[in-house]
Amino acid sequence: MAKNPKKAASYSAVYTVEEFAKIFKLSLQSVRALIRTGEIPAIRIGKQHRIPQTVVDHYFAQATSSTERGFGIWKKNRVQSLPYVNKLRDQDRRGAASFLKDITEDD
Repeated sequence: MAKNPKKAASYSAVYTVEEFAKIFKLSLQSVRALIRTGEIPAIRIGKQHRIPQTVVDHYFAQATSSTERGFGIWKKNRVQSLPYVNKLRDQDRRGAASFLKDITEDD
């Protein structure tokens, strides 16, 4: 057995310029221009660019407000999260199997 077994590297997903443009409904030229100006960080491999998943996540986070992301409900009436979650859990009479079934069903 080898003394230093190599671990498989774990890398985030990457998108082509075309995939990124499709996701954000932009033209290929617009995405390439944003890459050239440095607004969209990209990895250059030969003559092609790849855009990391973290960049896509960052742009989605910028595009939505905290309310749209689900955090706005806490802004006006701050609550202690653990007691609040425990209270909701106590009020929910479903068992674990029923709860899991409910959250995995399609609407």
